[in-house]
Amino acid sequence: MTAPALTFPLKATFRILTLSPEVRVENARGELLLQVKQKLLTLREATTVFADEAKTVPVYKMLADRVIGFRAVHRITRASDGAPIGAVKAGGLRTIWQARYEVTDAKDRLVFKIREENPWIKVIDAIVDEIPLVGPIIAMFINPRYLVEDEGGVLRYRITKKRSFVARNFMLEEISADQHADIDQRLIALALIQAMMLERSRD
Repeated sequence: MTAPALTFPLKATFRILTLSPEVRVENARGELLLQVKQKLLTLREATTVFADEAKTVPVYKMLADRVIGFRAVHRITRASDGAPIGAVKAGGLRTIWQARYEVTDAKDRLVFKIREENPWIKVIDAIVDEIPLVGPIIAMFINPRYLVEDEGGVLRYRITKKRSFVARNFMLEEISADQHADIDQRLIALALIQAMMLERSRD
């Protein structure tokens, strides 16, 4: 079966009413690209990425290199043979205030940097969310954004967080075509999943 095309914008939907984090990633045509399931009750974050909605065809694994820590590295590998695809690393203590992540390829070369565009939006979002009754409704109109730049600081993608009462959606739009012809093109989708799962844990 041919995999759907990686056409932008991508949409990652996090289901809220589930015991363990689950994510559906679709391309611009609404076709399923990846279905993600994170394991519960593990000392280190462990996530399996599937090619199908029924979660019967694992294609990637994502595993943290330590139990906890600001500099934890989340390695992304192929499920079939364990071959490295890349990694996502949180950007240190400043992540407490402004979200920052580094994305490396299979050879540990820095290819993308993800950063929160305006950390004050997160603060406003948290305050509004605490307002009884109307807070969650108002919060649906507050959309934090994240910038994805290459190693030279050129803006390549933008991520916008949107939410409803039943889900959290992250939209990944392409700003300018990436020049890394030699990297796995699925890395940006996988990096989006991992970084946004980390962001979800900060909510």
